[in-house]
Amino acid sequence: MFLSVIIPVYNVEPYLHRCIDSVIAQDMSDEIELLLVDDGSKDASGAICDEYASKYSWIHAFHIPNGGVGNARNYGIEHVQGEYFTFIDSDDFIDPGFYKEVLRLHRQTPSDVYLFGYKDYPLNSSDGHRLKQCRCDDTESLAQLYLDMKKNYLMFSVINKIFNSIENRKHRFLTNIHYFEDCLFALDCLGKAKSVGVIEQAPYNYVHHPGEHLGGKYTAPEVVVEVARELKRRSDLLPQSDELTQYTILEYYNNMLHAVDSSRGIKQRLQYIRILLREIETFGFKTEFKKYLGRRKILMQFSSPVGVLMMCLLRNFCLLYTSDAADEL
Repeated sequence: MFLSVIIPVYNVEPYLHRCIDSVIAQDMSDEIELLLVDDGSKDASGAICDEYASKYSWIHAFHIPNGGVGNARNYGIEHVQGEYFTFIDSDDFIDPGFYKEVLRLHRQTPSDVYLFGYKDYPLNSSDGHRLKQCRCDDTESLAQLYLDMKKNYLMFSVINKIFNSIENRKHRFLTNIHYFEDCLFALDCLGKAKSVGVIEQAPYNYVHHPGEHLGGKYTAPEVVVEVARELKRRSDLLPQSDELTQYTILEYYNNMLHAVDSSRGIKQRLQYIRILLREIETFGFKTEFKKYLGRRKILMQFSSPVGVLMMCLLRNFCLLYTSDAADEL
C-alpha cells in the first residue's frame, strides 16, 4: 500500500462529509487507507466516521479521549500501514485524483518526501501557494528548496507534505504546546530527507470560516521563545546555504518579536526586548532584519530596549487608532 491518510476529527460535522468524500474521490483502489481519528467529538462527527468505516474496508475509524490535534495525529501515525503518510484537517478537502498523480510520479522516481501547494477556500483569488515542479536530492538544491518553502509559506504546515513512513513514523507532534508544532514536525522529517519531490499543483483546499481567528489561544512569551529556539535549531540541521542560514536567523528574530508582542505589562515586554537585542548582537544581520520586517521596520529604529519599547507602543497605538476609526465608518 502506498499511502495512509490521517484525519484528526473533532466537532466538524458540517464539513466532514466533504473532507472524507474528497479522499474517496482519489480513486486509489488498494493503494490507500484512510485513518479517521475521532478526538472525543461531542457532535455527530464520530458517528460519521463509523458510517464511512462500515462502507469502505480501507477506511478505519478510531475513537480516543480528547487530547488535541497533535495527540490525534500521533495516534494516527502509530497505526499507518502505508509506505507513506499524509494529513488532512477535517474541515479541509483535497482535489480529486491528486494522490494518484503522486503515486504515478513515485513509481517513476521515488522521493523521501513529496511537497505540493495549497489554496485558500473559498477566498482563493490566485493559484495558491506552490513551487515549480522539481526533484531535489543534493545539498545545494535542497537548501534552495527549503529557502523557497520558507519564503512561500510552504514550510510551516504538514498538510501539504507526504512523508516516507519508514523514515518518519518515529517522529511525533508535541502535545504540550499549540504553537508551530506542525513546523517542528515537518522540520524533523525534512532534516532526514535525502530527496524531496515537488509537485507543481495546489490541490489542498484550506477552508476559511467566518470568525475563525476570534478567540485564538494565547501563547505565553516564554513558550514563544522556547519554540523559536527549537525552530532555529531544527532549521540549522537542514542542508544549508549562506542565504538559507541568514533567512533562518531573520525568521528567528521575527519569532522573538512575537514573544515581545505576547508579553503582558511593560516590565515583561522590556525583558523580551532585551532577549531579542542580545540575539541580534550575537548573530548580526540587523539591517537585513529591518528589510525583512517591511512595514514593521520602525520597531527596530533604535538599539536600546527602551527605544524599541517606545516604537512598539507607538505602533500598537497607531493600529488601535486605525481600527477604531475604521469601526466608526
